[in-house]
Amino acid sequence: MNLSTRSPLLCLSTLTACLMLQGAAWAANSVTLNAPLAGDAGYAWNSKFGPYGYTVGGTELGVGLQMAPPYGNDYTVGIIEIPITALQGGDLLGAQLQLNTVGNFGTGYYYGSVAISWLDTGARSLTGDVVADGLGAIVSGGSGGWSVWSSYTPEGAMLKQFDVTSAVQADLHAGRSFSTFVLNGSRDTYGSIYAAESGLSLGPRLLADTTAAVPEPGSGLLLLGGVAILASLLHRRRSSTR
Repeated sequence: MNLSTRSPLLCLSTLTACLMLQGAAWAANSVTLNAPLAGDAGYAWNSKFGPYGYTVGGTELGVGLQMAPPYGNDYTVGIIEIPITALQGGDLLGAQLQLNTVGNFGTGYYYGSVAISWLDTGARSLTGDVVADGLGAIVSGGSGGWSVWSSYTPEGAMLKQFDVTSAVQADLHAGRSFSTFVLNGSRDTYGSIYAAESGLSLGPRLLADTTAAVPEPGSGLLLLGGVAILASLLHRRRSSTR
């Protein structure tokens, strides 16, 4: 094969490689990840007498901190596990945690607040069953994280949304299969959100945007056209050398 024949083949190979690289564009994908039925539960304890244990199976996930000496302080928090394995392998563009509140929160004190915070579960291997995973032992009372409700800005039942991108990224980086969040309240505060048992549209969920390498539809047609042109050129050069 002489240089004049080899040149079109080289061009054909180069064009094919370039078009394939161009076609592998990063396309955004949106996915909704819901807490499983066992993935959210309430956990309660008393600062003096120790744990009361878990509350599971209800359609609401409560929060509260009742201060009633001399019996100690009663704490109630909600623990939520949301599966994130579907996000592995791509780049996370954003993640929003959505909660639906039940009615209005309230407080028996001068001021009250409710917040949702991310829980760093460390090296624990979570299964999506809050009770089986024993997360109650590592949660604590008190407000923190993203504000869900405050007595300064009272409001009725509504959808709450929080940007938890950095938290989910940390979980993915650590190789975790779930992102875990804790709903907690300040002094003498009470209220609840809808649990997973309330249905996919009401229960805790994560709305995530990720990227994955997929071919663009137009790149395939462009590639075929380039191949056809170069094949024709190669055929002509072969014919002229005979």
